[in-house]
Amino acid sequence: MKDKINLLLQQVGRPYQMFNEDGTYQGCFYPVQFLYPDKPRYTLRSKNDDQNYYYGIEKIKQHCKEISPAELEAGDIIATRFKNELHVAVYFEYGKIIHVFKDHTLQIGRLKMFKDFQSYRVIT
Repeated sequence: MKDKINLLLQQVGRPYQMFNEDGTYQGCFYPVQFLYPDKPRYTLRSKNDDQNYYYGIEKIKQHCKEISPAELEAGDIIATRFKNELHVAVYFEYGKIIHVFKDHTLQIGRLKMFKDFQSYRVIT
């Protein structure tokens, strides 16, 4: 996983893209899709819709198990609610995450920026 994380870190500064070439949603899921390209992608239900939060969480739960924040390891997924939307990030070390917000670039952030979040580990 460390090698994949290092490759992802080389993408820091990459501009936000709403959709993949196949029309599936990318957005803030980019770091997750980069690390786990074999996991299914999903179609955005509608723009700026509260249902996207619940729909996205259900998609995550299909391929992950929920873990406690104390169990976080590199490559685990962080999910939070941000302005009534689902926002995801990838944990990588020492309280740091890799994520991208709409209209921003892929960046390194701190987990403590989220007041409330769920942690997930991808089931292999």
